[in-house]
Amino acid sequence: ELIRFGCQNARLEMTFESGGRSQNAVIKLGGKKTVQLNDITLKSASELAGVFPAVVFSPDHLSLVKEGPSLRRRFLDDAICQLYPRYARYLSDYARVLTQRAAVLEEVWRSPSAVYLLEVWDEHFIKLNRALLRLRRRFAQRIAEAATPIYAGISGEKEIFSAEYISTLTLPEELSGPEADEHLRKQLLEAREEDVRMHASTIGVHRDDLEIRLNGNLARSFGSQGQQRSCALALKLAECRLLEELTGERPIILLDDVLSELDAGRREWLLGGIGGSQVFLTCCDPAGLEGLEHGQVHIHDGCLVD
Repeated sequence: ELIRFGCQNARLEMTFESGGRSQNAVIKLGGKKTVQLNDITLKSASELAGVFPAVVFSPDHLSLVKEGPSLRRRFLDDAICQLYPRYARYLSDYARVLTQRAAVLEEVWRSPSAVYLLEVWDEHFIKLNRALLRLRRRFAQRIAEAATPIYAGISGEKEIFSAEYISTLTLPEELSGPEADEHLRKQLLEAREEDVRMHASTIGVHRDDLEIRLNGNLARSFGSQGQQRSCALALKLAECRLLEELTGERPIILLDDVLSELDAGRREWLLGGIGGSQVFLTCCDPAGLEGLEHGQVHIHDGCLVD
């Protein structure tokens, strides 16, 4: 979508400070996408995540509570990728395993004698679920702890916020290595009959959720639109604070036309929560920027104008 109509390619380049030194990143689009960091070609743009911490807040994030689990899983994954660069590779490998395992499950449904083909994909499935589940669950606990006092401030302490990672798998923290794998293997075997019938993996981190509650009640079902948006705002501000705390660097914040979707109180909380950060903000009405120290860039007909 960055390539202008009638053009064949686009180039994004930025110079930034990270790790105490100046760095340069380039992304070229058109044909094969290429990504470079300090003149070194990377395998994918996801490798920039751990070098250039950034938090995006768009109108879609205001539906974080109201929409289905996939949006909340994506929220966790996007944040974790910036803390653990290998996490993006885990996600990519897991998507491939799910696709391959689904194909084999369908083959087993047609011909039960082909069940032996599942063994290799089951082992990949187990190891990736162990890694992804542990990282997601630990990060979810940290972000819930960070978001709780933020929500209390936004709501005037009218409700108690809580968030918990809910998994289709059980994996006690005290288990590790082969013991953890065996624990997951038993659950996968128990689910095999249903997996074959559905031609899909019916358990695993791809079916998990971040359950958000207010006063013990599911915010998705019982929260008002204002309460749901306050929860989303608290989680995004908590993400900013955690990234700074865990990386030692304040993330760049990208606000994509989100201020127009917030009332005055929540807008004030958002802008107050990101004070001191470098913020890129897009909006259609510059009147909403009054009182903020900022520079403006105007875009007209696809061109930058003063």
